[in-house]
Amino acid sequence: MIDRDKVRDKISFLRRNLELLRELAKTPAQDFTESSAQFHAAVRLLQISIEAMIDISSHIVSRECLGVPKSYIEVFDLLARSGIIPSEFLDRVRPMVRFRNRAVHVYGEIDPNHVHEILQNDLGDFETFISLIVKHCFT
Repeated sequence: MIDRDKVRDKISFLRRNLELLRELAKTPAQDFTESSAQFHAAVRLLQISIEAMIDISSHIVSRECLGVPKSYIEVFDLLARSGIIPSEFLDRVRPMVRFRNRAVHVYGEIDPNHVHEILQNDLGDFETFISLIVKHCFT
């Protein structure tokens, strides 16, 4: 059985991070450099937000016995196979997981322009994920 309190807490965490990320998105691209505090804050907030998505997804996969994922991306594949998220959404989630992996393992190679692009164009993916999880867990 899904621990709704745990999922609710992670969703709240995600929403708080999204507020901060939206504030960072107001930073002009030319000010968003490797030496800026905004860049480093955005990378970290994106990383931990993606990790919260992974945590929520892993919890659902585990509690609903959907399979044993071998990778973070496979966690989302299992959600898609079970109909919790649409398979088209995987095209949005896979780059997020790859970004998270880069932020953790090859952080020195993250392009500030790419991070700024994510802030401008992709924050809605977190909202989509939250909506899908709320629909599955709370309705």
